[in-house]
Formats: sequence, C-alpha cells, structure tokens
Amino acid sequence: MSVKLARQRKSNPTAILDQHQFDLKGSMRLSLLLGVIQTLCTIGFAYWVALLIDQVLTQGSLDHSPLLLVAAAFLILAVKAAASLWQSTINLRNSVTIRDRLREQILSLSFKTGISLFPAFKPAQLANLLTSEVDKLKEYYAEFKIQKQMAVWTPVLILIAASFVNWLVPLILLLTTPLIPIFMIIVGNKAGEASRNNLEQLNRLGHLLEDRLRNVDLLQQERAVGKETEALHHQSDQFRISTMKVLRLAFLSGTLLEFFAAISVALVAVYLGLFFLDKYSLGAWGTDISFAEGAFLLMLAPEYYLPLRKMGALYHAKSNARAVAEQIEQLKQAAEPSSVGSEASQAGSFKASIKIEGLVSGSDQAIHKPVSVELKAGESLLIEAPSGTGKTSLLDTLAGLRPPLSGAVSADEITIEPYNNPHWQQTIGYITQHPELIYGSLRENLCLGKSYSDDDIWAALRSAQLETVVKQLPQGLDYFITDSGHFLSGGQTQRLSIARALLHRPKLLLLDEPIANLDVDTAELFMSALQQYVEQGGMIIMASHRTNQFTFTQQLTLTKAEVEA
Repeated sequence: MSVKLARQRKSNPTAILDQHQFDLKGSMRLSLLLGVIQTLCTIGFAYWVALLIDQVLTQGSLDHSPLLLVAAAFLILAVKAAASLWQSTINLRNSVTIRDRLREQILSLSFKTGISLFPAFKPAQLANLLTSEVDKLKEYYAEFKIQKQMAVWTPVLILIAASFVNWLVPLILLLTTPLIPIFMIIVGNKAGEASRNNLEQLNRLGHLLEDRLRNVDLLQQERAVGKETEALHHQSDQFRISTMKVLRLAFLSGTLLEFFAAISVALVAVYLGLFFLDKYSLGAWGTDISFAEGAFLLMLAPEYYLPLRKMGALYHAKSNARAVAEQIEQLKQAAEPSSVGSEASQAGSFKASIKIEGLVSGSDQAIHKPVSVELKAGESLLIEAPSGTGKTSLLDTLAGLRPPLSGAVSADEITIEPYNNPHWQQTIGYITQHPELIYGSLRENLCLGKSYSDDDIWAALRSAQLETVVKQLPQGLDYFITDSGHFLSGGQTQRLSIARALLHRPKLLLLDEPIANLDVDTAELFMSALQQYVEQGGMIIMASHRTNQFTFTQQLTLTKAEVEA
C-alpha cells in the first residue's frame, strides 16, 4: 500500500493540493456547467452573427427588425457575461476556502510536530510557505483547475457544432490540436524547474535574513555588518534573477501558444478561401458551403483554441502549485518519524554505552585538550573546571549543536556524527544555562511534539517543584508563554527545562550548571530525581560547581593550564 501511495505521489505531485476539493464538488460542477453555458453561448452567437452577415451581403436586407436582431445578440452576450461572472465568483470563493484549509493543515502539522520539525524545516521556509507560496495557488484553484476541464469540453462542443456544417474543418482542428499540449509539456517542465529554483532562492534569502537578524549584535561586534549586507544583496539578486527567469518562460509560453493557434486558424481560413474560389469542393457534406456556414466555421476556429491557449498561459500556475506541493510534502515527511535509517542514525536508540574518544571542541583552534571517556547505563560523569575552560562548548558539541574539531563519538560501539543529527538529538536531553523556550503553551514546551498523559506531565512538574506555580496560572498547562518566558522568572524557566528533561527521560542527559539558579531545597529535590534517573539506567554528563551530595561514578577535570597547553 505504501509503495502504491509513493507511486501516486510521484506521478501526481499536486495530489496533496487536490485532496481539499472533495467536499467542494458541488460548486465545482456548477462552475463547469457555467463554463459549458458560455461555450454554447459562443457557438450560438457565432451562428447568429454569421446569418446576419449572410443576409446583408447576399440578400441586401434583413428578414427581421434590426432592433430585434441586435437585442437577441445582446441577450446571448448578457447570458454569457452573467455565467462568466458567476463562474469567477464561485472559483474565487473555492480558491479562498481551499487555501485557508491548506494553511490550517500546514499550521496543524507545525503545531503537532513542534520544535521537532526543525532543522529539517526552518522557520523562514515555513513563513514563506504560509504566506507568499500559498497565495500563489490563487490562480491554480481559481482559473487553472476549471480551465483544465474547459480545455476538454469547449473543443468537443465546437467540433460537434462544426461537424454539422463541414467534416474537413473539424478534422483540421483535431489534427492541429496536439501541437499545443506537446509544447505545453516541453515548456512546462522548464517552468516547473524554474519555479522550484525560485522557491529555493526565496527560502535561502529568508534563512539568511533570519540568521543575520538573530545575530546582528555579534555582527556589529565583529564589524561584519557591511560584508553580510553585501551577502544579503547578492542573495536578493539571485532571487530576482530566478523570478525573471520564471516570467520569461511564462511570456515565451504565451507567445508561442498564440503563434501555433494563429497558424491553425490560418489553415482553416486558407481552406475556406480556396473553397469559395471553387478550387475544390472537398469537405462539404453537400456540394457547396454557404457564406453563412463559412463565416460560422471561421469564427469558431479561434474559439476552439482559446481554452487551450488560456490553459497554456496559466501553466505557470501549475508549476507554482507543483513547487508548493513539494514543500508541503517535505513538511509532512519532516513531521512523520522515519522508519528507515542508516546504521549511524539507528545508533540514536542506543541502550548500553556511549564512548567519547579524543573529542575536541572548537572551530579554528582547540578549546580544550582531547576528552576520552566511556559511560555505561547507570553511570554519571561530572565535569569540573573553572569558567572559560570549554565546559559549555564540550556539552554543545556532544549535543550536536557545534561541529567537533576532532575526535569521535560512538553509541553501543556504533560511530555516530552528533552534529545536526536529529536521530541523536531526539534520544538525548540537554539542560543549558539559558533554556530554550518556544512560543506556545506550557504543555507544548514540555512535550515538544510528543504525546504524554497529564499524569506524566504533572509528575515531571512536581519533581521540578513547578506544579504549584503552573496550577496557579489562568489556563494551567494550556497557558501560553513567549520564547522569552513571559511572566516566568529565571529560576522558574530553569525548572521548566528540568521538568521537560524528566518528562522525556532521555537515555543520555547533558546538564550545564542545572541548579545554578535554584534554591537549596529545590536543588536537593532535583538531584534526588537525577539519582533515581541514573539508578533506572540513565546516563548523565553534568558540568556544575554544586553537586549537592550527588555521587558521580566518574569525574573529568578541565583546567586553564590544559587549554593554554
């Protein structure tokens, strides 16, 4: 079943966008009916005008009052205009509804996954998807989808109408039709590639802007604002170039479609001209074609290609939709846990031991001497060192937040690469000196995209001495906080991160001065909870000046002398 679904997605990338149309079938059928009515009005108007021209040119007079004839023509045009307006209103309403549902789906996936969504799907990428990229689907739902159906119905109705008069003209129209779809496929592939590249350039620009704004203070300190401004201008220019490439392909597509349609109409005109000059009598059901019938056929020829030309002009909307569908599919894959992984990624579910060999933190130069240590289930390591000797950098490296300068880490004798490894990071816990929070409820900050019962959550809060504080909040666990804490003190924020770690119960827990902001009683209770965690098979690596009588199985000392050496 999964293989079948994968093949369907590969063959129809926009299927994920079309699934929201199922309960709008009624309005979509009405829109199609209104389109058919417009086509019938076009055929009727063409026949009516052809008869009037024939009467004026051949008889020199009209059979009926000119006012009556003009009123009838205006009535046909009024019906067509009303049907077109009604159809546009329905299509726009459907487009708004479906785009709103897509945004709800994207937000639902994001909230459900929480922080686990990143770094596979970055904030700037998500912001672009929710705003400009979903807005680009307006033409896809409001025009392309219905035009795709009208590109079938309108030519069929015109072929049927023309076949009552002549059999060769419908044959000419039918034989020249494949030129337009073939060209649309060729240009459409290029347009799709250009749209994906344009979206990629936009995401890169968003990532770059987000990162530079987040670190603007550091850039000012390093006097690198001018250099990074040039980088932003360069990426902005890349986005401009990719956007112009998409527009060039759109204009090229429209121009060539008009060219092929004009050639096809010219073939019909040449055939009718030679027929009226008595060069041949091929194509007529009888011996001759009246002037009215010839005019009728000539007016139908451009209308036959009109829906195909419109669909070709709107083909960029499908290219945009394909690019957006790929983004949503990427979001879904990021939200769904992977069932298949390499040996290194599977090491994230280690059970028995973790081994660190010659690990050195630092980017350009070593911060500390190589660290080698081995921990087994139920063991703990205390890192003792004064400030500035690399404790936090070492823990950041083990947590996969910094690339190591050298060394190796293995879990259950399987070598892994911790840096930016989501499998590894989902298995460990890290309590930093300045805990990271997300904009959301306390429950979301604690669960981080996973499911836990209320009893488990309250038990973790109780162990972190935060239960009373949360119960006093207006909405309890559903109380929203910002990423800066929002009414939570520094100690309460620290206790919230402790409760989060106790709730998830990772196999390896990294702690950087976890009780620095806690009072003595709370620190004692927390260390007791850690003791139980270790006794149950957990592993701890902690850097702290306060141990509160906690018994560590191993100790590692980093000194300034080692760093300077």
